[in-house]
Amino acid sequence: MSGQVQFRVKGLSAEKLLNAARQQSISFTRVKREKSRSLLLRCAQKDYEAFSALAREKGFEVSAAQPVGFLRLEKQLAKRIGLWAGALAAVGLLIWALGYVWEVRVENAGAYLGEVKTFLNELGIHPGIRRSGVHLSDLRAKLEWRLPKVKWVRAEWQGVSLVVRLEEGVPPPDVASNEGTGNIVAASDGLIQRVTAYAGTPAVKAGDFVKTGQTLIRGEERGKDGTAHPVQARGEVIARQWISVSARVPTMETASEPTGRKTVLRVIDTPFFSWQREKEPDYLTSDREKETLPLGGVWLPVWVVRETFTEVSLHPRRRDVEEAKREGAQAAIFALNQALINEETVDKWMKFDMIEGDTITVTATAEILRDIGRRGQ
Repeated sequence: MSGQVQFRVKGLSAEKLLNAARQQSISFTRVKREKSRSLLLRCAQKDYEAFSALAREKGFEVSAAQPVGFLRLEKQLAKRIGLWAGALAAVGLLIWALGYVWEVRVENAGAYLGEVKTFLNELGIHPGIRRSGVHLSDLRAKLEWRLPKVKWVRAEWQGVSLVVRLEEGVPPPDVASNEGTGNIVAASDGLIQRVTAYAGTPAVKAGDFVKTGQTLIRGEERGKDGTAHPVQARGEVIARQWISVSARVPTMETASEPTGRKTVLRVIDTPFFSWQREKEPDYLTSDREKETLPLGGVWLPVWVVRETFTEVSLHPRRRDVEEAKREGAQAAIFALNQALINEETVDKWMKFDMIEGDTITVTATAEILRDIGRRGQ
């Protein structure tokens, strides 16, 4: 079936022209009057040539034919053959890429991270292998057998990434036995705040300063007749302790100033190769900015990496002392708070020291209350 074209014909008594066309077996699929002297016609492409010759012979004006329907689509595809070929190639590459593992990610593994990665390598699971070679249920079962102390293991696909996620088990706390005998001794130095003995005899009192290993509650009790007999000492010994954390901040810093020279590099990066046209500049010192733009999104592992090198000159300069103190105080307080997690804090304070004129040392100290008793011999 021939393709359809659409065109306009202008002139007086256009209906007579249509009758003459029908006598020559020229048929139309659409006839529409636009103005008193203009008709919009649609016919097969082969009939257009015959009608055009007839119309010009009788003095009518005929516009150029515009393809419609399938013929129009066919011509548009012919004009964009390169685009469609590229699109088909991209779809083929996408389908091919989806058949492989491009990233293996282990999450929430904690202390088991190294062991999980080693085990995955032993199984031959690494970026670049075919996706069909990874059976998720089998992988989960093998990891749970290998790591019996974890709560559960989850393996799943996220795009072209294999994600292995673990939930670590929480070991049960040690349960102290009341059997046998023994003392409660100091796990660390401290100033005794209060002593509460549940079993045994207190060996220290509030206000005493004790050293590590010193007996706090003796494992003995006296009966009604005054005779001492051994027991397993139990109790709570709360002591005041001091925790200090220091941060050192230099008062001199190195400043950089742009020289005006800048170079931009572009790199095409894939899992198999990287292509770079420009060379890195031979700047002695430079600031570097890196921007990665995906070409194919998450499903097509091709990226454009844009790196900007800005040449700078370096020179030392003195910092504002108050600013340096604030920075040091923030660092010291942050470190101290990390050390005080789950601790009962009584007070906090800071101390600033200048060392040799170019370094400020900030020491943050906290007074805490802590049970320092532990089971001894």
